[in-house]
Amino acid sequence: MYKLIFIDLDGTLLNDKKEISKENIKWLNRAYKEKGITTIITTGRQLGFVKDLYNRYNCSFGDYVIASNGAIIKNIKTGEYVNKEVFSKEEVKDLRRIYKEENLEYFMIYTENESYRENNYEKETLEQDKILVENIDELLERNSELIVSLCIFGGKEEKLIKAINKVEKVNKFDSSPICIYNQTTNGFTINEKYFDVMRKDCNKKNAVKKVMDTFGVKHDEIIVIGDGGNDLPMFEYAKLKIAMGNADEALKQKADYITDTNNNDGVAKAIKKFVFEE
Repeated sequence: MYKLIFIDLDGTLLNDKKEISKENIKWLNRAYKEKGITTIITTGRQLGFVKDLYNRYNCSFGDYVIASNGAIIKNIKTGEYVNKEVFSKEEVKDLRRIYKEENLEYFMIYTENESYRENNYEKETLEQDKILVENIDELLERNSELIVSLCIFGGKEEKLIKAINKVEKVNKFDSSPICIYNQTTNGFTINEKYFDVMRKDCNKKNAVKKVMDTFGVKHDEIIVIGDGGNDLPMFEYAKLKIAMGNADEALKQKADYITDTNNNDGVAKAIKKFVFEE
């Protein structure tokens, strides 16, 4: 009997227009109301983005949110933190230095409620929630209250590999594999390659385990659903691992089942199959 579903957002629960389909909403709600299964959003996104989704959609999400790849785990109803791992200002500067050295396309930081993006050159971004800044170092100097939970490097794959190698030499950081980000708005599509950097041991696997301990559930009572490289850690832990049809090949190889794509209600179809056996 399953009790928790841990679901990624981009490329998984969200389609390429960054929307949750009616079918996905329907089956998430049925899983909770008819089977008592709680959905836990498990994302690299900042917490504020998830709160906006909660307000926008009538979904049966749990009160706990895993954000910034596990750096932030919070009960958004009570305000209680299960986990909060953040970067110092100097650590962010060290990471930005790698971004400049490798001449990458962009560098981003996530605070709890906002995301800030510095482009190396003029580049169009479709996402309205990204705050564009000229220099993230200067931003942090001007705003000492900003608390950074996640950093993101974006650019061409060969340069990202060099940046990952530099990041991994610093023992206090963890990085995700290279991921692909897709977004489509008004017929215009952006495809970007990137990787995330977190504090050491901040990943979705450890975050899932902490939420499981909070609920008192076992690994055979959870389902994990994802599509990208940053979902690999939680795939190593769960008994039932579901990859999206659009998922990275490395994730598909670890999956117990491959559902349909994020643009074709893959989450809904997986819930129907494994929760309702339809």
